[in-house]
Amino acid sequence: MKKLIAALLLFIPLIFFAQDTVINGIAVKFHYDVTIFPSSWQTAPINAKGEEIGPSEIQRTKKIMVAALRKYPGQTLQRNLNGGVYWLKSMKFFDVGYGGTNSSDALYLTDNGEILGYTDSYMEQTFHHEFSSILMRNFPALLDTVAWKNANAKGFDYNDPENGVGAIRNNQSSQELDTAICRKGMLTQYGMSSLENDANTFAQNLFCPAKNFWFIADRYPMIHKKAILLVEFYHRLNTVFTEDYFRKLATKN
Repeated sequence: MKKLIAALLLFIPLIFFAQDTVINGIAVKFHYDVTIFPSSWQTAPINAKGEEIGPSEIQRTKKIMVAALRKYPGQTLQRNLNGGVYWLKSMKFFDVGYGGTNSSDALYLTDNGEILGYTDSYMEQTFHHEFSSILMRNFPALLDTVAWKNANAKGFDYNDPENGVGAIRNNQSSQELDTAICRKGMLTQYGMSSLENDANTFAQNLFCPAKNFWFIADRYPMIHKKAILLVEFYHRLNTVFTEDYFRKLATKN
């Protein structure tokens, strides 16, 4: 019996590795050990930590990835996301819990069950949010950041020198669309923390829009300006991305 139990314990990790898959040319992975993170994240001050995703969430997460990845040309994905996508139950950096983050060529996303707020739309938006950071780093000249800043309310300045870490730590990272904030040119509270996070929140709503995203974009000129600037960024990446392309995605969600 002891030998049987020992054999089963050895087999358990293989079950999780067997769940790893490839979708639209991108490796999607569900196993965890700290080495999935870049080595520079594994030590102080970042001290990356993660927790393996629950087995019952893996199939739902795969369906979300199919929906998200099919919205991009394969070439765009494979040139910029060749490190793959890792799904975890939870993760921490700087002793702060993260819903998602990115390295130079990989994404790290979390799913702790729909009942705790990890809905399909939330998780897909997180994918687009984080992937947009990789794309903006890889193609910095394609986004007109001067025009972006000019679309903000006069006198506004992004308020988090830690580029979002402080906003998360201080519970100022809501991703809910907020019309009061829209008057300042931002979609969400989290978008106020940095230009990158601001653009990320627009990206997640271009690819997986909240129900009222385009209504808000058409109502608030500063929001509309930023939405078009980001459409232009993606169009320069690949001509398939047009305003019409993104507006049609809203009818499919």
